[in-house]
Amino acid sequence: MSSTSDANPIADQIFEFIEYTNESVFLTGKAGTGKTTLLKRIKQQSTKKMAVVAPTGVAAMNAKGTTINSFFQLPPGSFFPGDVALQHLQDGFSSIQSTVNDLSFANDKLKLFRELELLVIDEVSMVRCDVMDMIDALLRSVRKNSSPFGGLQLLLIGDLFQLPPVTKREDWSVLSKVYASPYFFDALVLRQNPVVQIELTKVYRQTEETFIKILNDIRNNQIDNETLALLNERFDPDFQDDADINPIIITSHNAEANAINQQKLDALKGESYTFEAEINGEFKDLGLQAEQQLVLKVGAQIMFIKNDTGDERKFYNGKIGRVKSIDNGEIYVAFPDEEDLLLTKSAWQSFEYQIDEDEQVSQNQVGEFLQYPVKLAWAVTIHKSQGLTFDHAIIDAGKSFISGQVYVALSRVRTLSGLILKSKINKDSLRSNNEVINFLQPAMAGDLNLLMKQAQEKYILNLVLAHFNFNSMMGAVDLIQQDPEIYKVNNPFLKTQMQEITSAIKKLDVLLEKFRQQINNLYQQDGFEAQENLQNRITAANGYFANELSVKLLHPLLKLIRVKPTNKLQQHIQHQLQKLRQQIENSITLMHIGSGLLAQPLAAKNYTEWITKHRRRQTKTSEKRSATQETVTLQLF
Repeated sequence: MSSTSDANPIADQIFEFIEYTNESVFLTGKAGTGKTTLLKRIKQQSTKKMAVVAPTGVAAMNAKGTTINSFFQLPPGSFFPGDVALQHLQDGFSSIQSTVNDLSFANDKLKLFRELELLVIDEVSMVRCDVMDMIDALLRSVRKNSSPFGGLQLLLIGDLFQLPPVTKREDWSVLSKVYASPYFFDALVLRQNPVVQIELTKVYRQTEETFIKILNDIRNNQIDNETLALLNERFDPDFQDDADINPIIITSHNAEANAINQQKLDALKGESYTFEAEINGEFKDLGLQAEQQLVLKVGAQIMFIKNDTGDERKFYNGKIGRVKSIDNGEIYVAFPDEEDLLLTKSAWQSFEYQIDEDEQVSQNQVGEFLQYPVKLAWAVTIHKSQGLTFDHAIIDAGKSFISGQVYVALSRVRTLSGLILKSKINKDSLRSNNEVINFLQPAMAGDLNLLMKQAQEKYILNLVLAHFNFNSMMGAVDLIQQDPEIYKVNNPFLKTQMQEITSAIKKLDVLLEKFRQQINNLYQQDGFEAQENLQNRITAANGYFANELSVKLLHPLLKLIRVKPTNKLQQHIQHQLQKLRQQIENSITLMHIGSGLLAQPLAAKNYTEWITKHRRRQTKTSEKRSATQETVTLQLF
């Protein structure tokens, strides 16, 4: 297994925290600290069933995932928490509860949601608070789990000092009645259930200590007059460059960047060449950097919008060159002091997550977008510069820049000497949002070991308690009750017994929830020092619930199964009842297995080994256990 620890010492700790706990994490860090590299490692090496989503098409493509709206099939617009009648909401809003009730998923999608162990949300700084609450409510519903996000672990990745969530003024006038800010961390679910914050601190994009200090001071609202003066030494309003490659201009608006690029292109003599992208399969998220119609001329300044994946790594995301020639469909790009490069097309893929026959989550390619990995590069917007690195750039931090955007623009550039300012920068344009500064409290590297230990103990308890779950039984009962053929049957005895079975499961499920709460409360009081007490409660629960399931479910069910079928409909009923019987017996077996998982004292040094061994043992098993079990009374109140 490869390791990133040599380059980024904290990376191994973060990977293990994600892999061997169920704690949700916000992973942050300055631009160029390796967040994307760590995400790639998690995708390649994690054994968890995972999916990667992002708020925009561009972010989803960069992370090789899907958009949030596509993955969860969310309608466009904003979401209002609480059970609010739709007629009381303005246009563009949906009630979260109404949306959950109205959404309908195929069985494969439901199974995918229930099997997931890790959901990664990349570029989470752009995700609004109401969207997080929408995801939480949906996952609780489909996973039939009242824990935050239905018990699913979240890895939230992003830099809150970069691109913020976009919220229409009229929408925020409504959302502000509930939320303190549009940022994801002000979602109700995350205010009530804070996530662990971990920060990557080593910067790889910039190496100049002076420039790194300037960027840090801007992030922390600590820039003083001396440092600001040093930055403004790069002010050169009359800058003219007669070199082959001009510094790229970073602007705030698409229209301005497009106008500059078009004017420069039009000024070039010679023929225009148009290169059409090729789209294969389903490609819904066309929020790409790549152009569907790429128009070039000889002499055009272009930048690469993708990293070279070949062995020689001849270009990177943001590298700028000039079109040297276009002949018979061959495009050559020239760089200062480097060999010319023959341009070849690159592929961008669109994906869907599916659950396979082995209940593994697979990411399947469903579409492909083929185009040359370049675009015109005399100018670019801040949003489109996301993920790019420039050796030289011109920044005009005028009135069009909103608070915080100057930092994003500055952090695209490798060195202070590679920076040209078209207008001077003042402190007002550098001010970061107080909400962000107040929220950020990342754990220190030295605290991660203690946090890991506590998170692993909670995870171990979750894995044990996962064996005490009646969802599959309730699902089997629902299938019988919703079966149109069985529904038509005029059999009072069948209906009475099924009503009694349904009622018994619901009552036992209420007691089961109280049992889980008991275990969690006991852990909160005494931690794993109370392992013996925890185990005694779990053993007692196993005996109690197994006996109740046998007496109140299996026995009545067996009376129905013993009735000999005389026609196809009765055979169908018998088949469904046998499925329910199997689910009940599986539940008894799983509880029996779960009750023995902590029978031997577990030391902290063995947590990771225990988790690795037992994490996969939550699925149903066909192993049978005798229905005659010792009855143990469990105190639940």
